[in-house]
Amino acid sequence: MSINPFWILGGACAVWAIVLTFVFGLRQEDFPRTDKQMRTVMTISIVLVAGAIGSAIYGGISGAGENTGFRHSPEASQAK
Repeated sequence: MSINPFWILGGACAVWAIVLTFVFGLRQEDFPRTDKQMRTVMTISIVLVAGAIGSAIYGGISGAGENTGFRHSPEASQAK
């Protein structure tokens, strides 16, 4: 069974956004305090978003996870 890597990296990106908002952003009025914190947050965000986009492209090209997940219609599962 192969899983589309987007499920992992897209989920990690969503979790990062929630953590960034609720743990850091809403609890600390002056977040990010320093330029180093700002660069760290931006770097992590860019890497996760680029990874999610890249894994979505890779999964679409390679057909990863093609035999798992939800189908919208019977035709979608038979089209090849």
